[in-house]
Amino acid sequence: MQVKKVNSTNMRATYCCIPAQSPYAEGLPESKEWFEANMNEHVEGYHLLDGEKVVGHIYFAMSGKALLPYDIELGVACIYCTYLLQDYLHKGFGRMMFDYIKEDLKNQAVKGIMVPATEFKEWMHYELFTKQGFRIIKEHSPYKVMYFPLTQVEINVKVLGLNYEPSKDKVEVTLFKNFFCPVSPFMYNRIKKVAKSFGDKVNIVEIEGTLENMRKYGTLEPLINGKIKLYGPASEEDIVKSIEEEIVVINKKH
Repeated sequence: MQVKKVNSTNMRATYCCIPAQSPYAEGLPESKEWFEANMNEHVEGYHLLDGEKVVGHIYFAMSGKALLPYDIELGVACIYCTYLLQDYLHKGFGRMMFDYIKEDLKNQAVKGIMVPATEFKEWMHYELFTKQGFRIIKEHSPYKVMYFPLTQVEINVKVLGLNYEPSKDKVEVTLFKNFFCPVSPFMYNRIKKVAKSFGDKVNIVEIEGTLENMRKYGTLEPLINGKIKLYGPASEEDIVKSIEEEIVVINKKH
């Protein structure tokens, strides 16, 4: 078992978290393309390998370049996601991967590692990071911002406020083209399909998922009438419900 930095020779092995039979696998080509286009700018990473097989990963970006809804002082590594294949859980390999990365980043004089952990058991749950020595430094549900110091004990982190004004005459579904995670293009297409089914009751707006737009709007999450109502892999039923709720709100105003 060994840990290696993701580079131009091994980047096509990214996203071991998405098996070929997963419905989210349809988003893999777009996410791999995104990773390649943004590597060493908006994304970096490490792979845990068993021989030649990638069995775990940690993907991140440095503060100032990370596509996360925070204002973070420079010099901090900001984790997007981490994953370990089922067969390798509870065997010390996750700690091995984190220990390697902590040491490597410390040698690069990185101040520390930050992660927006969640309250969802299935997705970046905060308890996983507590086990690796991270502590909570800020909370905004459903997220718990956590930090592990390397060369600096404390850092300044500010949550960006949501700053998007939707159209007033009908419900607006706003989709940001940020395809780092393979779930994102899948959900982008699913939400767009559901929104179209409402016909002229819904206005669909598509925006590039750039760092500039992240800072401008305070998010790259899909918005329903300017609100974050969907997290992660939402079902079609959840999307329909979210849109219908906002249609009721619009109708009451009129």
